[in-house]
Amino acid sequence: MDKKEFYAKSEKIINDTFDAVKKYAKVVAEKTGEAAHVTRLLIQKATLEHQMAKSFSQLGSQIYHQSVRQGEAVEMESPENKKVLAEIKKLDTELGQVEAVLEKERKVKAVKEAKLAAVRKRTGKSS
Repeated sequence: MDKKEFYAKSEKIINDTFDAVKKYAKVVAEKTGEAAHVTRLLIQKATLEHQMAKSFSQLGSQIYHQSVRQGEAVEMESPENKKVLAEIKKLDTELGQVEAVLEKERKVKAVKEAKLAAVRKRTGKSS
């Protein structure tokens, strides 16, 4: 299997996985009644993870080509590698921000649910 064929196959797998994650996030959001804001965050998270996977694949491909195909020592400071690493760091930062917002939203939801349960318990009502 040559480099292009391998890269094409891995790209297809990554894209298929991303599509499945997007569909799953939508289904989960619908079934649990999450707000549209949380749904958008889940899709944004999946998108960032997908972009990171593509960047990691690109970096691996570059390193493979440089070391195996060309027989050179891998230079992480090469302009091509530095560019991909910078993109990965940027995506990782964005992903961390999205995950922090999601965690905050989950905590807010948990507090609201706990308050609602306490009110229901006090009034003897259930839904």
